[in-house]
Amino acid sequence: MAEFKLDRTPLKDGIYILSEINNEFEKIYLKLREKENRIFSDDEVKKLPFASDSNPHKKEWDLRVKSFQRFKEYLKSKKQNLNIIDLGCGNGWFSGQLSKTFNHIFFCVDVNLPELKQGRKVFNSAQIKFAYADIFKAEIPFASVDIIIINAAVQYFPDTKKLMEKLLTLINEDGEIHIIDSPFYSESEVGNASNRTTDYYRSIGFPEMTKNYFHHAFSELSEFNYEVLYNPKSFNKKVLRLLSLKDSPFPWIKITR
Repeated sequence: MAEFKLDRTPLKDGIYILSEINNEFEKIYLKLREKENRIFSDDEVKKLPFASDSNPHKKEWDLRVKSFQRFKEYLKSKKQNLNIIDLGCGNGWFSGQLSKTFNHIFFCVDVNLPELKQGRKVFNSAQIKFAYADIFKAEIPFASVDIIIINAAVQYFPDTKKLMEKLLTLINEDGEIHIIDSPFYSESEVGNASNRTTDYYRSIGFPEMTKNYFHHAFSELSEFNYEVLYNPKSFNKKVLRLLSLKDSPFPWIKITR
C-alpha cells in the first residue's frame, strides 16, 4: 500500500496546503454560518458534538451525538493505526473526538482555511493533520487511505458519481468510504428538496448559496458497492420516533470497492 505522507507539503499557519487556495466559496460559507449562528468558540468546538446548553443548535447536535457514537462503536471493530481522511471536516471536531479513543492518524481535509486553523488550535495533536485541499486536485497517493469519512458534507459536492470514483482510487483494497449525516433522496423527492433549499437561502439573504448546495438521490450510488448501515426510515426507527426517541434523520452509508 502506498504511504500517505505530508512531510514535504507547504504549510500555512500549521495547515498543510495540498491545492491552490480559492477563497470564493469560503467567504460566502463563513458569512452564512455567521448568519445561522454556527461560528462557535474554541471551548464550544472542543465539546462537540456534545453541545453546551447555550448552543443555539443544541437539539441538532444532540442528534449528531447519536451518529457520532454509532461510528465510534463501529470503529472499535477495526485494527489500529489506520490512515483516515475526514473530508469536509470543517473545524475537525469529528476526528478530534475520535482521536481521544483511537490511535489512528486523521487527515482533516477542507477548503475552509479559517475553520481548519481553528481545528488545529483546538485539537493540537500529532495524530491529526489539518490540510487545505480540493480533493480532485490534491496529490494524494493511490490506495493510501484506509477510511474516508464524509460527515455532513456530501451536499457540497455537485457530482456524487465523480466524487465516489475519485475516493475509490484513494482507499486501499479493504478500504471504506462512510457518508454520515447527509441527506439522500428518492428521485421523486429531489425537486421538492431543492425548492425548499432555494426558498430557505433566499429567506435569509443568501440566494447565491444555492449554487453551492446539491441534492443527491440514492440512485446516484447504484453502480457502487454500497450498504446502508443506518436507515432512519426503517420500521424500528419509525417506532422510536413515535415514542419521541429522536435520532438522526439522515442515513449512514458505507461504500467499498
